[in-house]
Order: sequence, then C-alpha cells, then structure tokens
Amino acid sequence: MLVDRNARYIENGEGVDGEVWGEASVTYPDWKGTAQLDERLTVPWEGLAQTVGLDSDQWQLVGFSIGGGEHGYELRVVATPRDVWEEGKLDDDAEIEVTEFLVHDVDPLAILQRMTHMFELKMRIRVLDGRQIRVRALSDLPSEKFVDEIFGPQED
Repeated sequence: MLVDRNARYIENGEGVDGEVWGEASVTYPDWKGTAQLDERLTVPWEGLAQTVGLDSDQWQLVGFSIGGGEHGYELRVVATPRDVWEEGKLDDDAEIEVTEFLVHDVDPLAILQRMTHMFELKMRIRVLDGRQIRVRALSDLPSEKFVDEIFGPQED
C-alpha cells in the first residue's frame, strides 16, 4: 500500500484493504444532495495543496472533504504520491490509492470560500431522494421590497 512514510495504515495493519473514499454519508441523512465547485484561477488563490501545506512536488491532490456538525467542521484532503500519479493510467478503471490527511488549524468554510469561483450545493429532504423537483415560481425571504419602499417615489 502506497502511503506517506509518516502516515498510519488504516487499522495499523499490513495488507489492509483500506476503505473506499466514496459519497458523503451521515448516520441519519435527513437531507441528501450534490455539490460542484469551479475553482478560482485568479489571485489571491494559490491552490488547495499549497494552502494546506501539502508538498505538490511529492503529492497529487485528488480530493477534499468538509465534515463535522454542531461543534465545528474539519477539512480533509486526499492525495496520491506524485510518482504514482505520473505513472498511473487514468484512462482505465483502476483504483487510485491515496492518503487522507486531516488538516489542522484551518477554517474549512473560509478555505472553501477562498478557493471558489462558483459553487453550488443542492440538498433535498430524504423522502424526495431521486425524485424530480420542478421550480415554477421565484420569490424572496423576507418578502421582496419594492423600489418605492427603498428609494421613495420614482419620477418617470
């Protein structure tokens, strides 16, 4: 298993299969959904690897996750050794073995905001998982204020 020399093997065992880094999950998923992010290409963003202190000469970052709850959030990044990445065959369906790093002393939501050009998260209640939802009306909360209420009467 290819891991950082300082990393722990999952369960501290040799030949351990590890665990698949898959879809997000919680114990009681009241809401389910998807997210997509278009990463910022302009300054001051220097890239996620550099921001979290991952040596991009040694590692290829392949994913990140933000998890947590009532008591705060944590950021984890997953990366594969650079030499494995460069000799890998990304056109086949082979698994990519990674090391998952817990990133300390960061605000995951601040990093998410810094790295984002565009971001969308869509969540739906559990009972509607897999069903199509059609938006037929748009509104605001609190109720939309009209121009006259904000700026006073307008002249033509």
